[in-house]
Amino acid sequence: MTAPILTTKTTALERKTATARVVALLRDQILSGGLPEGLQLRQEKLAAELGVSRVPIREALHQLEAEGLVRQETHKGAVVSGLSIDDLEETYEIRARLETWLLELSIPLLGPQHYARAEEWLARMAADREDEAWSSQNWNFHAALYAPANRPQTLELVRKLYLNAYRHFPLPIRLTGGRDRMNREHQLLLDLCKQGEIERAKDHLEQHILMGARHLINRLKALRQQGKSAN
Repeated sequence: MTAPILTTKTTALERKTATARVVALLRDQILSGGLPEGLQLRQEKLAAELGVSRVPIREALHQLEAEGLVRQETHKGAVVSGLSIDDLEETYEIRARLETWLLELSIPLLGPQHYARAEEWLARMAADREDEAWSSQNWNFHAALYAPANRPQTLELVRKLYLNAYRHFPLPIRLTGGRDRMNREHQLLLDLCKQGEIERAKDHLEQHILMGARHLINRLKALRQQGKSAN
């Protein structure tokens, strides 16, 4: 006897829901650095920890592999993927293109409430000396300026690119560019937006992203070289 159609559809829906939950959880853990680069993701262990069967775990890992966050290795299975220096540079180049486009769309629509939100995050970055909070505050400042563009898919894509890049930089080198310099650059970006200087704001944002990336990547190269020398 075949299973009732409703039961079959309900089972499929429950599996989809479970898979979506696992994807969201693992993605957040990877992007936050909770699951570090190179970590082996054992299906049976994840299933036991998350209280689900191995089916949604397997499907979730396939989806995360498609997103570039997980890779399959011979004899190890799924592991948390990393980014090469070339990949990191390309990620920042994509961010620069997308974020300047979002800003161009957003500036004519920015209002007092958006500026107030951006200024709030800028003040937090200036006052809060906790390194762990800086990257999220930095993103929230930029997102406040991009929000009026009303491009939620692009904004989410940029957020994932931002998080995926930043997880590769250890905390000690995230702020080596200097808080004061970055705060000044953020303030200038905010001022240019308020003045309606779209082209100048775009140029400044592009330089802000790419120069910051160059500094971070140079530090990361040196750190990785030190690691190779030590081995």
